[in-house]
This record gives sequence, structure tokens and C-alpha cells, in this order.
Amino acid sequence: MKKVLVIMMVLLVVATGLSGCKTAKESDGNKVGLIISTLNNPFFVSLKEGAETKAKELGLELIVLDSQNDPAKELANMEDLLTQGVDVILINPTDSDAVGNAIKAANDKGIPVITLDRGANSGTVATHIASDNVAGGVMAGEYIVEMLGGTGKVVELEGIAGTSAARDRGQGFNDAIAETNLEVVAKQVADFDRTKGLSVMENILQAQPEIDAVFAHNDEMALGALRAIEASGRNILVVGFDATDDAVLSVEEGKMAATVAQQPSLIGSLGIDAAKKVIDGTTLDAFIPVALKLVTGDKSLDSGSIVEPPTIGLVLSTLNNPFFVTLKEGAEEKANELGAKLIILDSQNDPAKELSNMEDLITQGVDFILINPTDSDAVVNAIRAANTAGIPVITLDRGANSGTVVTHIASDNVAGGMMAGEYIVGLLDGAGKVVELEGIAGTSAARDRGQGFNDAIAGTDIEVVAKQVADFDRTKGLSVMENILQAQPEIDAVFAHNDEMALGALRAIEASGREIIVVGFDATDDAVVSVKDGKMAATVAQQPSLIGSLGVENAVMHLEGKTIEAYIPVELMLVTE
Repeated sequence: MKKVLVIMMVLLVVATGLSGCKTAKESDGNKVGLIISTLNNPFFVSLKEGAETKAKELGLELIVLDSQNDPAKELANMEDLLTQGVDVILINPTDSDAVGNAIKAANDKGIPVITLDRGANSGTVATHIASDNVAGGVMAGEYIVEMLGGTGKVVELEGIAGTSAARDRGQGFNDAIAETNLEVVAKQVADFDRTKGLSVMENILQAQPEIDAVFAHNDEMALGALRAIEASGRNILVVGFDATDDAVLSVEEGKMAATVAQQPSLIGSLGIDAAKKVIDGTTLDAFIPVALKLVTGDKSLDSGSIVEPPTIGLVLSTLNNPFFVTLKEGAEEKANELGAKLIILDSQNDPAKELSNMEDLITQGVDFILINPTDSDAVVNAIRAANTAGIPVITLDRGANSGTVVTHIASDNVAGGMMAGEYIVGLLDGAGKVVELEGIAGTSAARDRGQGFNDAIAGTDIEVVAKQVADFDRTKGLSVMENILQAQPEIDAVFAHNDEMALGALRAIEASGREIIVVGFDATDDAVVSVKDGKMAATVAQQPSLIGSLGVENAVMHLEGKTIEAYIPVELMLVTE
């Protein structure tokens, strides 16, 4: 009996222990793995830190493993993460060929993979996030060509053979010097390593009596080469790649001539952002580029230190409207991608606050201002203040009736209003009584949407029995519609200049028990759900996130000296189900 009791107790303990265990693959949907090629390089340390900061911000668990520049260790790290049941794996490959086996292991387990800085030549990845290394190599090559007047003897120190970074930077550099009288007298691998850069350069200096410049595929090799050159007493131009702290300091001190500035912290941060989107089911672009710049000792080319990103101000009419919240998010995402600093201010639908926000940004010395006006007339003073200060301005979604702007980015609101009007005409067979709920008086959006709608119904037997301002606001849309319902016994349809007013009107209609078609404008999440639920009939779909993204993108392009079109339209469509 004692023996039976002991066995039962053992089984109970084992069962209890097992019940508290999770399988290796269980996850809460927030676990991300990050495999770094090496943490013995400050560039990848910065990449790791950027990922850690963003993971903490998004509430993700991040597991970081170091491959120590060993493909075998890299594969073991991948297998370790697969055992730990991560949801997404970020990998900075040791070698673009060798990493294929590691990525395929993740593919076999159905775990999405994102490559960072260096690409993979095989296996399936959700996206690749990196600087445009070919463009960076061209940038370095063109600088050396300029410094040497198109003639001279140069050395190229190559990164780890087989990595996409080494291949692409070398390609860009050689493309840049191809049509010049520059001769590459030595080209040798130094594995992205400072010590190897030193020893390789010592050997090249002994073998080559004439060297005018060195291009190294990263700053670690460039700094090693510089040390060898200084010891030799020769005067040779050195250009690196990455803009690590040590390299930027060397440029400031007049030792290295230049370095191509990557943003490793941003690469890590964007990697985590992308991982979160994958977890949430969002499809990513195949390649997410990260902007580059050249850091030199010439004050006319940059600040003489690590290049400061452009600072862009974004003044929004209100953040109490989901459309403008989405616009803001699109701007933030593009600013992160391009390495721009974004300062966001909310005007709370108050022109006086809008002017104050503009003055605040001017005082802060921003490089560019994006503004979504509260009112097309009232915004003029704010825009003229920026014009006087010499700060370029772009208007978003709503235009300005005066003042100078670089461009206006918006949907074609007239076409959208016409789209809504034609849809209502079709549903009512060209005859009926309709209500128009108008946006904030004086805004281009209200004016243009109203114009398009009225143009569409002009030749029909549709009668507008009420037209009233509800300021793009859901609560006002509700109260205005309640009053109209009391005053108008016959109403067949409502067109609201935005979804917030449409949703407010819908609530009043539902409370009245009447059957009335409601069409809105913007395709906000709430409106689209209402359409799918068969409550609202339709909404005109804008793309607020794209408007914000294009705003930042065109601001950066203008600052780079590129020509921008006076009007940039954003496509519309009608959501009916």
C-alpha cells in the first residue's frame, strides 16, 4: 500500500510540473529574436541599441544573440531562437550566402525573417532593411574623384567576401571611378575589421610606392588603415563607411577625409517596427531603404560632425479626428524611414492656436513645415510668417488661399464629392430629397467636396432640402441631424463631407427609426466597419497615411534641392461594402 501511495504521489508531482510548462513554441505573440553578425563592431552595437529601444517602446520581448562573425554560430543561434518559440526573427547576416541555411530553417518552421544591413542570397524574408550600399559606394567614389581631380592611385579595402554590403559598396565605388583616370593599385579583403585593416594596409604600403587615396568598405578598416598610414609618415586620403563615433571624430580632427553616414540605430529600430507589423499581419515592402549622407571636414558639405537629420514641423488642424491621427502616423513612419526629426503640434481646430504653433516651430528653427490648415483663409497668416522666416511650407489635405507653398498634397476633393453624388444619384434613381452636412466653413475640403457633390446632382431631380455646417465633428453631426430630422419629414439620403459627421448623423437617424442612406468621406476605420455592417451606405476612401508620408518625403526632397510638382494628388475610391 505504501508503494502504491508513493507511486501516486510521484505521478501527481510530475503531472503538476508538466501542467505548468509551456511547449517550446508557445508565445504571447510579442517575442522577437535578433541575431547580430558581431558585437565586436560599434556599428552593430548601435544597431542592437536601436532595436532594444524600439522593442521597449512597443512592449516587445527581444532576445539578442551574437554570431561572432561565424556562420556556424549563426545557424546555431537561429536554431536556438526557433526552440525558444519567437514570433519573428531579425538577422544581420555574417555572409549573404552562408545565411541561407539559417533562414531556410526559420522558413521551415513558419517563422518570418527580416534581414538587416546585409541581405541574403537565398531563403525567404519578409523584408530587407538597409542603407542603399551601392549609392553609398558611389557617394564615396565621387568624393575621392573630386578630391583627386579625377586622377590618381587608390586602394580599396574590402569587407567580408560574400556579404551584400561588401559587394554593393564595392560596386558603387567602382562605378563612380570607372570613367576617370583613377587607378585601383590594390584591392584586398580586410573583413570589416580594424586590426586586419591595419595589417593589410601595412603590406600594401610596402608594395605600393604611390597611393593617393584609400576607400574602405567600413570605418573599422578605414581607421586601421589610417593608423598604418600615420606610422608610415605618408599623406593619403582615407574615406570610410558607417560614420561610427570613432570615424566621425577622426574626420573632425582632420585625419580621415570622410565617411558615409549610415544610421545603424535607425536600422535596428525599423527592424523592430517591421517585426511588429508582421506580427500584426501587415504586408511589408520587399526593401525598406535607410537614408545616407556624406560626413566630411568641409563645413560647406555638412556640420563637421555626425550629420544632423532634417527637422520637420507638422501642424495638424486637430488630433481629435481619426483621419488626422492616421495622417500623423504616416508622417511619423516616413520620418523614421528617412531619418528626419518630426515635431508635431495640434491646432485643436483653432486658427489662433495654429498661428501660435507656426511661430513655435519658427522659433525652434525647423528646416521645413508641413501644415494641415484649420481654415484655408485663416491659415494664410501662419504661412506668411514661415515665408518671412525663409522656411518652406507644404499644405496637406486642405489648401491655403494665399501665402507661398512648395506644393499641396491632397485627394482631389471635387472628384470625391462627385463620386459620392453620383453614387447617391444611382441609388435614388435620380430623384429624391437629400441633406448635405458641410465641414468647417472656409476649408478647401468642405468647399471642394460640396462643389463636386452639387455638380453631380445638378442635372437630376434630386433636391437638397437641408444644408448645414457641422464642422467635421461627430457630436455636431449628431445634433445638427437631429434638428434636420425634426424639420424635414422626407429625407432619402445624407451626404456628409467627412465620416465623423456621417457617423453622428447615422446615430441620429437610427434613434429616429427612419431609413435614410448615409454617405461619408474619408474611409476612417469606424466608417468602413459601419459600411461593412450595412449601416452607412458608402464612404469615399482617402489615404491619410499616404498624405502624411508624401508630405515628409517631399519635404526631404525639397531640402535636397529637388523640384516638386505644385500639386500632388492622392488617389480616391468608393467603399460600398
